[in-house]
Amino acid sequence: EINIRLKEAEETEEKISKARAKYIPVATRGSVIYFVTADLSVIDPMYQYSLKYFTSLFVKVIETSEKSSDLEKRLQILLDGITLTMYNNIGRGLFERHKVCFSFMLCVEIMKQAGIITPEEWNFFIRGLPPLEKDRPKKPPQCTFLDDNTWNLLVDVEEAMPTYAGITNDIKLTPVHVNVGSYVLRLNPNCFAGYVPNVPEPPEDLSTEELQPGAPKGHWNKRLNAFQRLTLVKYFEPEALIECLSTFVVENLGEAFVENPPTNLPALYKDMSQTAPLIFILSSGSDPMAAFLRFAKEKDYDERVHSISLGQGQGPVAEKLILAAQTSGDWVFLQNCHLAKSWMLSMEEIIKEFSSPDAEIHEDFRLFLSSMPAPFFPVSVLQNGIKVTSELPKGLRSNLRRAFGELNKSEFEDHILKSDWCKIVFGICFFHAVVLERRKFGPLAFNIPYEFADSDRECAIDNFKLFTADGIMPWDALQFITAEITYGGRVTDEWDQRCLKVVLNRFFRPSTLEAGWR
Repeated sequence: EINIRLKEAEETEEKISKARAKYIPVATRGSVIYFVTADLSVIDPMYQYSLKYFTSLFVKVIETSEKSSDLEKRLQILLDGITLTMYNNIGRGLFERHKVCFSFMLCVEIMKQAGIITPEEWNFFIRGLPPLEKDRPKKPPQCTFLDDNTWNLLVDVEEAMPTYAGITNDIKLTPVHVNVGSYVLRLNPNCFAGYVPNVPEPPEDLSTEELQPGAPKGHWNKRLNAFQRLTLVKYFEPEALIECLSTFVVENLGEAFVENPPTNLPALYKDMSQTAPLIFILSSGSDPMAAFLRFAKEKDYDERVHSISLGQGQGPVAEKLILAAQTSGDWVFLQNCHLAKSWMLSMEEIIKEFSSPDAEIHEDFRLFLSSMPAPFFPVSVLQNGIKVTSELPKGLRSNLRRAFGELNKSEFEDHILKSDWCKIVFGICFFHAVVLERRKFGPLAFNIPYEFADSDRECAIDNFKLFTADGIMPWDALQFITAEITYGGRVTDEWDQRCLKVVLNRFFRPSTLEAGWR
């Protein structure tokens, strides 16, 4: 009987092993993403994520994702769900300038694991060509469209990677153009006197291709895969690389991986617990306090919020607030932690105590922290906390997403003006996004740079509510208040003031309420 049971146990173990082996691609994807995430701390000391935090997200996706009896479909659901969830959770804690780097590295590592990108191609992309002085073939006299530096670079690229073999011959015989999304890299003109007409297209399997000596290969856009084309852009048009990186990610992972992850407080609050604080990573000019207080009011917690700005001598006060809130279930917001370097170790010990078996913490207690990037911020707090960056968004779409993410449904839809109110709010949000985006154009936008903030948009919407409470829209009064006071109060140059009025009039006037207005 014992032998029978042992045999059954062995058979069961074999079945479990076979079933587990089918899910190895999911485990592999998780490990790839984790090591990309772990390397982020090299970029900024605030980008710290523990394996425990990462594993909890991984397990959560497996438990909550759509179930399917079809194994292939189930695996694809898990792969897509894990990749997007990790991007959203990690990406919301990254500054705007680092999100493209993260999504690109995520895309590359997934493609490397799938064998689409070889280690040699990746090393060539990252490390580039060695700075060697050597004899190179002279530039053909007919290639008047190439300067000497471009020709030398072309020779070096061809020698370094077999993928580009024959490109120096083709440069004089046929158009050498490659696309990365809508961007076109042209290494030579479309038409030239010495070109060979009607170059045949390459076969599907390039290894079977047979070419006559000196004959052009042609059709480089088909010969090279997406990463090989991107590599050419890096070498020959480096100023277009950032744009092409985003396009590359969209083509291989999807549009969602270049968009800003949702960072509204209601969604973040769901991920918090009484032991995991929410950490706002600040940038210059950002202040999450207004959004935080508005969220506390929505949760009927505005009377139970305790906030303190840390600095000299404020550590013991903050400690008392935390200890009291642990019992009462209140919320505590410690602002500007980077100003209390000497108290950071004490704060780390207090937060570590949250997870101890003997800790008695009210289930409604929540801790919120804000800090500029600082190397002395406790690593253990960063690794196990929920991180989100607080900075002004870049791009019209990001600005609009953030604006509407901070508006609750009742603010946007429940108004006496009904659909007209939605159009008015959309107009001022669009105007605010345009004004912020104009700043990156320097003096072409405004003679003097102005620090417009989200508080300006919120103040404008509050004014609209106040003046339209009776269902009448006083356009002249609101246009004056918005252009001269709410936004215009920051403007000191008279031509900038005039420009601001013109831009506002484009989005905020009676005709914007008409059907079909664009």
